[in-house]
Amino acid sequence: MGFWIGQFTQDLRYGLRGMLRSPGFSLVAIIALALGIGANTAIFSVVNAVLLRPLEYRDADRLVTLLHGGNQPVAPANYLDWREQSKSFEGMGAAEGWGANLSGTDTPEHLVGLRVSVSMFPLLGVEPVAGRVFVDGEDQKGSDHRVVLSYALWQRRFGGERSAVGKTMLLDGEAYTIVGVMPPQFRFAPFWITRAELWAPLPLGDRAQSRGGNSLRVFARLKPAVSLTAARTEIAGITARLEQAYPASNRDVQVTPLKEKVVGKIQQPLLVMLGAVGFVLLIACANVAHMLLARAASRQKEMALRAALGASRGRVVRQLVAENLLLAVAGAAAGTVLAIAAIRALVALRPAGIPRIEAVGLDAQVTLFLLAVTGLTAALFGLAPAMQASVVNLAGALKEGGRSGSDGIGRNRMRSALVSSEFALALMLLVGAGLMVRSLAAMQSINPGFDSRGVLSMVVSVAGSREAEPNQRAVFYPQMLERVRALPGVQSAATINHLPLAGDVWGVPFRIEGRAKPQPGESPRGIYRVVMPGYFETMRIPVMRGRTIRPSDNLATPGVVMINERAAKLYWPGEEALGKRLTLDDEGPAMQWLTVIGVINDVRESDWTSLPEPAVYLATMQSPKYLNDPAPHMAYTTLVVRTTGDPGAMAKAVKEAVWSFDRNLPLSEVLTMDGVLAKVTAPARFQMLLLSSFAAVALLLAAIGIYGVMSYSVSKRRQELGIRMSLGATQGEVLRLVMRQGLTLALAGSVVGIAGAFALSRLMAGMLYSVKPTDPLTFGGVSALLLLVAALATLIPARQATSIDPVIALRNE
Repeated sequence: MGFWIGQFTQDLRYGLRGMLRSPGFSLVAIIALALGIGANTAIFSVVNAVLLRPLEYRDADRLVTLLHGGNQPVAPANYLDWREQSKSFEGMGAAEGWGANLSGTDTPEHLVGLRVSVSMFPLLGVEPVAGRVFVDGEDQKGSDHRVVLSYALWQRRFGGERSAVGKTMLLDGEAYTIVGVMPPQFRFAPFWITRAELWAPLPLGDRAQSRGGNSLRVFARLKPAVSLTAARTEIAGITARLEQAYPASNRDVQVTPLKEKVVGKIQQPLLVMLGAVGFVLLIACANVAHMLLARAASRQKEMALRAALGASRGRVVRQLVAENLLLAVAGAAAGTVLAIAAIRALVALRPAGIPRIEAVGLDAQVTLFLLAVTGLTAALFGLAPAMQASVVNLAGALKEGGRSGSDGIGRNRMRSALVSSEFALALMLLVGAGLMVRSLAAMQSINPGFDSRGVLSMVVSVAGSREAEPNQRAVFYPQMLERVRALPGVQSAATINHLPLAGDVWGVPFRIEGRAKPQPGESPRGIYRVVMPGYFETMRIPVMRGRTIRPSDNLATPGVVMINERAAKLYWPGEEALGKRLTLDDEGPAMQWLTVIGVINDVRESDWTSLPEPAVYLATMQSPKYLNDPAPHMAYTTLVVRTTGDPGAMAKAVKEAVWSFDRNLPLSEVLTMDGVLAKVTAPARFQMLLLSSFAAVALLLAAIGIYGVMSYSVSKRRQELGIRMSLGATQGEVLRLVMRQGLTLALAGSVVGIAGAFALSRLMAGMLYSVKPTDPLTFGGVSALLLLVAALATLIPARQATSIDPVIALRNE
């Protein structure tokens, strides 16, 4: 063992001296490897944190969600029935979105939170770092004013003092007792309201019997011996029985692993990125491999001397492998530095919605990956050249004045194959990047239905304030708008309950006058929006027919409603929707018929790339529920302001105008509409940026590869080219000869790359918008670009070939 270690140490010392004797060669090889290893390590760190690492809950692989269609919330009575009748789960809990105004401090704040069943925290199996979680009975009215804080909120508001447990805090004007603090890494719910900073008990009260008003997300833990398939079968049977008893209340209930819910949307893009950087690494390895092949040709005499002095082929191979390992280690060291910088950039530039991105870093798993990639890289780029270099013709290599043009058919073929493979891989990456560019361009050409330029928005919450008292909102909202409209630089202002593309999406069923009462679950539905006069003018939403909501549309006048074109075409096909009536209250004395007074252009309310959904727009001043309902989730509105200049610069003045009524009003979600549109396309831009960066690196490496091969080929063919020119070949003919050789390699690689791209681009189908995975324009453009780059990279060696002096070339040979 000691003998082998001594030999290996000797090989490493010799290899290090060789690297120092050829600093240019070593530097280029290390840079190429660093790009490949660094990019792979950075992307794997994201994949590891987001996809591979278990969720921060006890036995997280047994946690599931139960939701309608896999995404939609559940009615309280259904949740309670599932909990009581199912035998596959050791526990089940529910959560509901909640927002609360923190007052009684110098800086009021609107906090995002959740109301959860008392079973939720035990279900997750996460212990608080201070205090306790909820106990039985605290989900009953009168005992529910308890709250558990996130670690970040505890630090921000209480300085991390343990004495905070037991204190009270004013939420929506009511005192809540702090009973516990969750650990720093705790995030719940990780796929839904990801910014929750506090949790309170969920008192169902009278809603326990309700099979409408779906608002709960249901979570459960499988029993250890129960499979996901068995649980799904059981839930399907339970919901089928409930559907018969209560029609339209238990349709399409899906049991989904929680991990799948968390990473579902981001899994495919991340795996595509990991595959892309794998291609970059392969190209880098191919580049270094043909550099080593070229270097091996110049070391034939050295290898021959070693063989003549008794070195076996295995001994020579070990020496070369040791040298290659040094290159790989140096490349890995440089790649680690590059990976750290890349990880920081990825975290800083990431779009919203990537779960657990804060956990990305160089941990033990990433370090093991780095070591594995380093070893694999050394094998990929080093073993074949080492085996080729160890095959020595003693007589030919030691003979002085041997023909320099003799370089071995095997080496030439391997170098050609390596360069062609680089172009194949580069083309596949470029096609992926091209498809993302085309997809992003299509996304950015979508008409949102409104003019985002110069529009500022913010959420004004009155919960817990004097403005939340019955009938006060009817006074406050118009006065607030009047004061904001009077500000210099403000063109117009209005309010809406939820901002398009950035706010919640409430759906509402309705009934159309003169038509038969629909069966349960079959009522027409639309996105529910409540607006103040001037909203459509402020957002510059075109009114296609009829009129907009006016100040005169109040509680003393007949009810009105506006709809979008999608609703008009879907629910009144072939008819004029203006003048038709609908009601949101299906029956009873409170039923109010609303007359359609206007039809607006479709607005992207909920999803950027899906077709606009039907929508109904009610007048705020005609909505007793919106004006007087004491529920905190009704006690807020979104202010939209059109400005003459930079909307962001107007935020401070607008805030002061609102605070002139009450300094305790929390103002949150301060956004520009341009920022909202940028946010909805941010994931596509991020994916395009990464793929384009990898493709650019791949293209650069491929260009360097073909340049290196052609330069080496010209240097080895000096005698041949000299003879051709001495026999009358023109410079143009020599130029075409060399160019044809380089372009043939690139063309061969491109043909293989196109075939591979056709297969792999289909994996990106879910990441594309309005672009087919086999888009001919992308494939044609990328192929042309690649051949152009190959031509430019080949041109320099080709021009060098035309400058060869035949006399000097033949004399040197």
